[in-house]
Amino acid sequence: MKTNTIVTSNFRLILYAAAVMVLMVLLDLVGVPVKSFGIIPHSEMHLIGILTSPFIHSGWPHLSGNLMGLAISGYLMSKQAGFKRVTLGITLTTGLCVWLFAGSGNHIGASGVIMGFYGYLIGVALFKRNLIGIVTLAVLVVLTYYANISFFATLLDFSEQTSSSGHLFGFGSGLGLSYVLRHKN
Repeated sequence: MKTNTIVTSNFRLILYAAAVMVLMVLLDLVGVPVKSFGIIPHSEMHLIGILTSPFIHSGWPHLSGNLMGLAISGYLMSKQAGFKRVTLGITLTTGLCVWLFAGSGNHIGASGVIMGFYGYLIGVALFKRNLIGIVTLAVLVVLTYYANISFFATLLDFSEQTSSSGHLFGFGSGLGLSYVLRHKN
């Protein structure tokens, strides 16, 4: 018998990912070169970063900012049909686009996936036009507002220390996947 709990098995995956992110920051603090697992565009040695970069952060402030967004968008995404497939699609598409098209630098952090979740949730509300999608979008807006997260400021942050391409490609991949999968489930 399946019980309906707040912490679904899909959200547990988000929590496990968050634990790995914390571990990576700790390893970085003791000198393990975890940042070498980021995405460096056009570097074949850094193709692995497509999968590993969301787990790598530049320190506690970077991680804490991403964990807040991941908790909100990840929880709402964990309730979506096809969560695992969509998450993998967002991760791969965002990472590949960053590797192919982003400017120089080492691109790390979960914000591309987070923005992909936001894009997907917005897309579900736009393309499926069902009550659940619209309510989920409303909850997303309210939670990000009360968590003091400015979605547009994050999406359009072009500061030097931010992977704006990761944000934009993440959002675009989530929105695109919501359109492609709009007739599923």
